[in-house]
Amino acid sequence: MSHHDPSPNALPTSCLRPGAFRSVLRHRVAAGLLLAAVAAGLTAAAPAVLPGAWQAWRLRQAADDPAALAALQLPAAATEARMGAEIDAALAAKDAELGHSLVALAQAEGVPVAPERRAALAALDEGSTARGVADAARGFATGRGEGLPGLAGAVAADLTGYGDLRDLWTEGGKLLRREPYDEVLLGLSAAGLALTGVTVASFGTAAGASVPAHAGAAALKVAARTGRLSRSLGATLARTTRGLVDGDAAKAALAAAGRLDLAAARQTLRGALRPGAVRTLGELGTAAAGLQARLGTRGALQALSVAENADDLRRAGRLAQGFGGRTRAVLALLGRGALVLGSGLLALAQGLWLGLAWFLAAALFCRRAGTLIGRLIWRRPGSRKAARGVEPRRGDAPRSAGAGLLGARLQHRVGDGQVG
Repeated sequence: MSHHDPSPNALPTSCLRPGAFRSVLRHRVAAGLLLAAVAAGLTAAAPAVLPGAWQAWRLRQAADDPAALAALQLPAAATEARMGAEIDAALAAKDAELGHSLVALAQAEGVPVAPERRAALAALDEGSTARGVADAARGFATGRGEGLPGLAGAVAADLTGYGDLRDLWTEGGKLLRREPYDEVLLGLSAAGLALTGVTVASFGTAAGASVPAHAGAAALKVAARTGRLSRSLGATLARTTRGLVDGDAAKAALAAAGRLDLAAARQTLRGALRPGAVRTLGELGTAAAGLQARLGTRGALQALSVAENADDLRRAGRLAQGFGGRTRAVLALLGRGALVLGSGLLALAQGLWLGLAWFLAAALFCRRAGTLIGRLIWRRPGSRKAARGVEPRRGDAPRSAGAGLLGARLQHRVGDGQVG
């Protein structure tokens, strides 16, 4: 046997694992530092992620309740600067009703209102009575009344049939002369005349139901004339009223109106209108009439400026049930966001996913931290001996390690010719 051959009973140097303790220590220190960095990251991200996720979850839960949805969004929207700007806009538009609604909402949200704004609102109240009669007369005559009395006059003109007849004469005359005309105004005027004080049983609607539908159709027409319709709702009305009245029906109705035979004009229009179109207009009109009863004419027009369909109008009615006189202020601050989530869906989904990702990362961190702590506390006896460089006894060594050692010894002796 050569002088460098190991003793038969000696262990290979690889089994002694010199420096194993330092290696294990470095590994565990690195793992601990990594866990500490993850914990610091989760802690730093929590204030930015968790409140948004909680708010997104609450908004999702309130998606079907307009009053609850608006209440969740108001604290962020009803700032002192924003409320002041909206009150100034209401004063500039001489809309005292909206101004009072904003002041009531500011008081409910604990937002201060400058004394000079309150004084300007009181002065607007004092001067509104003197302008009321003239504005109402102008609105009745032209359909373009400004202020609450003017808008009320415009709606009253349509309810009596005068406004519908006036617009039918104007827009129908343009149609007959092949001039550009407003299809929405013409269609709404024709439908309004058909619904004025008569039954529309041919369309399956009772006479009593035609009254609120006509009142709402009048509000729709005022909104269309004054540019207060939302783009989507205006497009819906344009599709519904397109081709609703053809040249022959307009000519016959105008001829009857020229003879002051309103009954014949109504009968002509009722026979010419499409049942589906009148049903759609009646549905929109009924929803608008419900809003008008709760919010007044200007409130209904304000809701029409943000609603996109009849369902939005019904949601606005439910919003009015929850907020009462503050509803107009809520609509001014939140727009359509007071009715539906709408454009906030992307932010809502982002907030929910970020919150879910944070909780998943926290769960993985807790699992890894628990494993590391368990290894530090409950280490195996064999691993402690190996870390100190102590050779384990044969009885303590794993069976697989003993088999490996025996194989190494046999291979060494075979190589030196000592076996056999």
